[in-house]
Amino acid sequence: MTFITNETDKWEKLTRVEKLGELLVKFNVLKLSQLTELIDEQRKDPSKKLGELAVAKGLITKEDLIKYLEIQIQEGKVVDNSLKELGQMTVEEKWDRLSQHERLGEIMVKRNIVKLSQLTEAMDEQMLNPSKHLGDILLERGNITKQDLYDALDWQEKNSNVVSNALKEIKSTKEIK
Repeated sequence: MTFITNETDKWEKLTRVEKLGELLVKFNVLKLSQLTELIDEQRKDPSKKLGELAVAKGLITKEDLIKYLEIQIQEGKVVDNSLKELGQMTVEEKWDRLSQHERLGEIMVKRNIVKLSQLTEAMDEQMLNPSKHLGDILLERGNITKQDLYDALDWQEKNSNVVSNALKEIKSTKEIK
């Protein structure tokens, strides 16, 4: 028996939504041996979905697939609602936060290139003139130099690439499992 001692592991265990294959075995729709065969076949061609493979092999009907996908979705909603009640971020919110790219203004404030008041004034001006880029407005106002702008844009691009690459890596490892 495995004991969960880490707080993060506890949250992961409590908020984990069962995978479709797990649900099908749990409800005695599939035998574990059938699930492992489907998983092996899916590994050979990751573009195929497990449920679609089960239907194609005649192990379940399309109606069964829809039924258990709905159960899975409902489980996810229950978990998300519980997390929200506890003041925790849902899985979707975590992915949204992880995949967000920092905006130029945020970068400049965090790196002490501009003051928050300068940024908000420039953003107010941008609202009046939406076709103008924030960086250009800050330059015109004398709040930053061209080098400040280039450095911040360079940092933004590098950070964006790091996030994109990390997301690709995470997605590819999920597809492998």
